[in-house]
Amino acid sequence: MITVFDNFLDENLLNEIKNDPTFFEKTGDYKWWHGWFNQTDDVPLTLKHKIIESIWGSNNPIRESFNISGFEYWTGIQTADPKLGHKDILAEHYDKDEALFEKTGEIASPVIGTVFYPGIEDFTGGELAIYTDGVDEKPEIIKAKPNRLIIFNAGQHVHEVLPVKTGTRHAFAINLWQSIPYALEVGKMTVEPVVKTMKMKKVGTLSPSGKSVILDKK
Repeated sequence: MITVFDNFLDENLLNEIKNDPTFFEKTGDYKWWHGWFNQTDDVPLTLKHKIIESIWGSNNPIRESFNISGFEYWTGIQTADPKLGHKDILAEHYDKDEALFEKTGEIASPVIGTVFYPGIEDFTGGELAIYTDGVDEKPEIIKAKPNRLIIFNAGQHVHEVLPVKTGTRHAFAINLWQSIPYALEVGKMTVEPVVKTMKMKKVGTLSPSGKSVILDKK
């Protein structure tokens, strides 16, 4: 499954991202959130939590139910300027619990993956290539546009970021996990420190176990 949605977030959230100098400060720093459905109303939330809830909760664009324990998330930067300290590509890979694979060789994959482009600055290239028919076949090529959301099976399909030709590409990635990753247990995935307080109502429908988010378009 590959689904693409344009003009996804409202201007207020987009401006919060653009005005937050810390949002892309630590790229490749993998974080974990148990989700709004496990939060109490008085727990402070970060901007990234608010965006996750907006994508997968109150503004969820797909009608599908996933049984999940929470969200893995991180930011990524690819740039045409080598002086910035980032590569211009992201090599072929599929998402998995890297810590578990390193320890046991076992592959544990997320239920579904998400990539969002907030449009921090103009750039060319940096398309997302998804090999839905295998790495020996031609991939699906999806342009990285501002305020574009892409939902796909990141743990099943090999994917890569093609070379950024000019400018810098910023992306926010989110994976949904059925079970809590081993990477969290061993500290290779961490819980984000709270830096902002944001009030947010609970949304979505939970199963009796409290783990299932019913992803219906509101």
